[in-house]
Amino acid sequence: MALLPSIGPAEIPVRVKFSMFFDRAGVAAGISKAKRAGLYKAGSVVMQIARRSIEKKGLAKPKLKVMTQNPDASLGDLLRLQEAMIRSSTSKREKMQEERIRQKIRDRIFEIKFRPASKAPKPPHTHLGTLRNSIVYGYDSSTESVVVGGFMAGIPRIVSLHEFGGSQKMAPWAWVPDNGGRGYTGIIGWWPVGREPHMHRNRWTPLQKMKPRHFIYPARPYMRPALEKGISSGRIAAAFGNSVTMTGRPGT
Repeated sequence: MALLPSIGPAEIPVRVKFSMFFDRAGVAAGISKAKRAGLYKAGSVVMQIARRSIEKKGLAKPKLKVMTQNPDASLGDLLRLQEAMIRSSTSKREKMQEERIRQKIRDRIFEIKFRPASKAPKPPHTHLGTLRNSIVYGYDSSTESVVVGGFMAGIPRIVSLHEFGGSQKMAPWAWVPDNGGRGYTGIIGWWPVGREPHMHRNRWTPLQKMKPRHFIYPARPYMRPALEKGISSGRIAAAFGNSVTMTGRPGT
């Protein structure tokens, strides 16, 4: 059997087939239900590995403790407050603790405003959580396989760009703070021309003063490595182990 399916630039970069792990002739008859259950488990394995390989940054990260303690304050407000607390610290230990909190706030502001990219060929970062959350799986009855990838509207093209590399014309959008002036300011997000932000749509507005740009995406594969890891770890084969009765040797 082939250890890996043929993977090319497509909307769904990973497809797991039953024949990748078991020889049909060596499996007991009437296994369609068990086979489907195994494929679902295999799809879940690949999905989980792929999602976990994508590091959260900026708005995708959980809030800092100081943010939850001061829900109405912006990060800028928190930074100024923290600097005041450092100045008023009465001990070296207390000052060091406050400086660590200040650095965490600075790092979060940097990630939100500048959205640093991962170093290729490492998996991409997710700055809003969209890419990570878009990775799901489903059974394709026409091919008796499970497909795993980004299915959210507008995501497949970005998935392909990250996985295989390429270029995309992107339009700028500006983040709009809430009515009280709180929240994040000075944030510019980029989406493919013709597509709107999917998450927090009411907080983004087209930035007419800036022209669209072409972005070059180096390959940062995460779907194929997820499949390879699922296979090499034995987790995908194990997904079928308890649901299929073998009457012969597994396929080779």
